[in-house]
Amino acid sequence: MKSKNVPLKVPMSSLALSLMLSLAGCGGSNEGGNIGSTTSGGSGAMLSATTTLADASVDSSQFLVQAYQDGLGEIQLSQQALQKSANPDVTKFAQRMIDDHTGIDSEITQLAQSRNIALPTDLSADQKTLANNLSSLSGDAFDSAYMAANVSAHMSDVSAARQQAQQGSDPDVMTLANGVLPILQVHLAAAEELNGLLDPSAFLSGTYQAGLAEIGLSQLALQKSSNAEVKQFAQRMIDDHTQGNNQIAGVAQSKSVSLPSSPTAEQQAVLDELSGLSGADFDKAYMDQNVIAHVKVVRQTRQQSQQGKDADVKNLAQTLLPVLASHLASAVDIDGRIQPSFLFSAFQDGTAEIQMARLALLQASSDQVKAFAQQMITDHTTLNAQVRQVAQQMNIALPTEMSAEQWSEFVNLMGKSGAAFDQAYMSVNVQEHQKDVGLAAQQAQDASDAAIRTLAQNALPVLNMHLTNATQLLQQLGGAQM
Repeated sequence: MKSKNVPLKVPMSSLALSLMLSLAGCGGSNEGGNIGSTTSGGSGAMLSATTTLADASVDSSQFLVQAYQDGLGEIQLSQQALQKSANPDVTKFAQRMIDDHTGIDSEITQLAQSRNIALPTDLSADQKTLANNLSSLSGDAFDSAYMAANVSAHMSDVSAARQQAQQGSDPDVMTLANGVLPILQVHLAAAEELNGLLDPSAFLSGTYQAGLAEIGLSQLALQKSSNAEVKQFAQRMIDDHTQGNNQIAGVAQSKSVSLPSSPTAEQQAVLDELSGLSGADFDKAYMDQNVIAHVKVVRQTRQQSQQGKDADVKNLAQTLLPVLASHLASAVDIDGRIQPSFLFSAFQDGTAEIQMARLALLQASSDQVKAFAQQMITDHTTLNAQVRQVAQQMNIALPTEMSAEQWSEFVNLMGKSGAAFDQAYMSVNVQEHQKDVGLAAQQAQDASDAAIRTLAQNALPVLNMHLTNATQLLQQLGGAQM
């Protein structure tokens, strides 16, 4: 059942450096809206006015309507931000929201038209109230309210997209939701980061909540993992984040800041997913999440330690940073040594291919690249359905989250546009399909289970075709493999 994974073209040490540079803020600026900018905090009254996608049911028609209207609201609020904000990081974030949500709404429109679903042409009453409230603000007050509203809205958007991707009533809408989910997750991470810099109390709350989530995941790891190295890491996470949260609570109490008592809905969804995994599949998913979560918190803490507005919170961030950075380094190291099952890897790789292809439909400039991306969506949707069928027969749970490597690639792609995006996307496809072909070839020959062996044999010609086409297209674009 367990596979011998083909080594990645990017060694884990390079991955660690890439993650730290592109996400954890260890140098250089991210192009075109990566998850880092600066500033925000906000009023609870403003947050209560946001429209929530989480209220949408798993009915796919309703999801399209709600997602489209939320996109309209995001675009209008962000147009306000371009006019009213003097903060370059807020305006950069706002432009990213306009670009991404315009593209997503365009895809929703096409899908809705094919199903004769009427889409709204105006904002909801709650969105209008929020827009009116924002129009009365200026300066830092506007920036704080705008970014706080984005945190709230994107938490709901991520929750709804995840629910639809897993439980929707229309396969095409489910594919769309799955494709936009990581985009929305990056939006949320960027909004939280900006929010924490504008409002130190938001940094305290967010970091404390991340600690609660880490403790919960690690307690689960102590129960489910049989890997001594993973269990040792999990105990360290419990000990260190308990201590860190105590330090955060002390500062928060001195400033009369109320802290959350439980993880966010998104953090809870990750824990719920991991609860269904076992063996090396659990270990891989747990360590992947530790890499991704610590990349985000290290970046946010580093920026707070350098740019924080409150001296006490800034000093706290400086105290927390070395420990969190050490967690990240250890997580990357351990993650690179875990080999999950073939079904886990095949499904995760296919899901990432679909998500990156959906991003390519939004950002690619080449029609050939877009055509290739559409083929990836079609083929990997089919292949993943076959993987899911075998997994169900064997009562094996499958992941819904990207690996840490794939998350790094995705965020890197989000920061590119035009020809640079086209070349980077095709280079990632060459790299990913080299790995997938090697993995499928090994399982097609050596898998002890007949169903897995047949699955790999059937997938191999498709993956080889993808690799050939990706290599040829990359050469035509004048790019070199990463």
